[in-house]
Amino acid sequence: MAIEQLKVREIVKQAVSKSVDIPEFQREFVWDPEQVKLLAESLYRDYPVGSFLLWDSSEYQEAKTAQGTQASLWIVDGQQRTTALCLLLGQKPYWWADAEKWNEALERYDVMVNVLPGDDAYLEFALPNPIRRRDPRWVSLRRVLAVEKVEELTQLAQEIAQQNDPANTMAVFSTVHASLQRLWQIRERDIPVIKIQHEVEDVAEIFARLNREGTRVKEADVVLALAAVRNPGWVREEYLPFRNDLEDKGWNLDAGIFVRTITGIGCGRARLVEVTKDFWRQEQLLPVWRKTEQTIEEVRKRLAEFGITSADLLPSTNSLIPLFVMHYRWKDAKDYSFHRALHWFLMANRDGRYSGSAITSLNEDVRAITDAAGFEQALKKLYEPLKVSLEIAEDEFLNRYDRAGNRFLKLMLYLVLFRHEARDWVDGTRIGYEKTGASLVAGFEPQWHHIYPRNVLKEGVSDDEINALANITVLNERTNVKKLSGKAPWSYIRDHRIAPDRLRPHCIPEEWLVDPNKDEELRRRWDTSRYIDFLLSRASLLAKAANNFLEELKAEKRDPDAR
Repeated sequence: MAIEQLKVREIVKQAVSKSVDIPEFQREFVWDPEQVKLLAESLYRDYPVGSFLLWDSSEYQEAKTAQGTQASLWIVDGQQRTTALCLLLGQKPYWWADAEKWNEALERYDVMVNVLPGDDAYLEFALPNPIRRRDPRWVSLRRVLAVEKVEELTQLAQEIAQQNDPANTMAVFSTVHASLQRLWQIRERDIPVIKIQHEVEDVAEIFARLNREGTRVKEADVVLALAAVRNPGWVREEYLPFRNDLEDKGWNLDAGIFVRTITGIGCGRARLVEVTKDFWRQEQLLPVWRKTEQTIEEVRKRLAEFGITSADLLPSTNSLIPLFVMHYRWKDAKDYSFHRALHWFLMANRDGRYSGSAITSLNEDVRAITDAAGFEQALKKLYEPLKVSLEIAEDEFLNRYDRAGNRFLKLMLYLVLFRHEARDWVDGTRIGYEKTGASLVAGFEPQWHHIYPRNVLKEGVSDDEINALANITVLNERTNVKKLSGKAPWSYIRDHRIAPDRLRPHCIPEEWLVDPNKDEELRRRWDTSRYIDFLLSRASLLAKAANNFLEELKAEKRDPDAR
């Protein structure tokens, strides 16, 4: 590991001259103008802006652009800041291919400085607006930083002084010139640059231990970068379009999901250090990638049949990896049943098997699926390490819906309502469907509604009781939740004419089902004094419905679509 200090202008020069590169998997420039302004101001004030991390990837070099033009140093941490520095100096980094969009970015990310300050110790930085554009005191910082030699600031200072006070140019020249010299020093600020040259496995561990503004650079990202250099254009032309398309459909998955699914399908491993470098070569990777794409799409569509149309509904997206591998490995087996695979998938989420440090468990299960003699044996192996009951107790639905540990129960609540074909209480649309009822909503996000709102419950009801899963149901739209929130149940049932047939699929107990036209009966049945009885009754109904659903999944011996 080597640590050196590079000046801002040197970092920009490297980005322009192709001395450094960015892995294809990294996101595009996403900073907003305010962030660029703050970076410029921090450099002006000589505040720390963090170190840059570069990886000497010369061992893994493959032609990524034109032969002989690729860089061996990859920016692992510092891509956004490097691009921002290029914008400030007005020099296009070579990875920004579109010149027209670069010119648009120069306009959008312009930063202005008042070069005729008052008595403040520091110059004032701001983003452009029509008033500042017309005020000669405000100058684009880029005009200053684009100057290559400090002596050239004299002419620029004269021009700005002339614009500000033509009659007394010399009187303001010295102030302007001093301001420009202070700004120009941004070019000369030193930034720590750490360079590492390790095997990819060691680099992955280094990255995993680094945190930058809450973003962890993960082992899978490093391996994806390795795959990118060994497969020119694959990330840009195939992987990212597929990943972005899934995100548009509500499946925003981490790179690790894709990478470990690829290795799970291709070589039966989820632990990436067990995958040879040769696996990532074009002749091996591309055929496996085709299978991975197809498998993910097939599983996504099967999950949608049960109402799971978004990754956000799942307690753990890591659990998708063995599900994908299972479907790929055994979908053509005569005894394969996606229903039974889904039952195990839900139980694995109940167990929390793949939460936290999940690599060991993932690797064990992917190997078990791959090495099994058949689908039945694979399932048996997958159930063995689970430490939870396969049946849900009534009192579990008395737990809070807003606790991370209860995400499985929250999912089961939604799955039960979807299975019952429950409908939105305001507009009557089936939960998870478009208003036309024609199709499932891609990326559907349930709107969680308190059946008894907090403000109608009397003192003495605890937060845990108010937020119990048994007091929660699902509506289609946030606007519909707002139409009911804050109102007593009897009131919104009456106002929206919510009939018993619409309440029943939401597992509302029979004793609380009343004709919405019977005002007095509604008030009596839904009185807040009966709230605890309501919780207990509905928790019992939810547990029964959830267990029936799980039993049906487990009992489906053969997939309806199996050959």
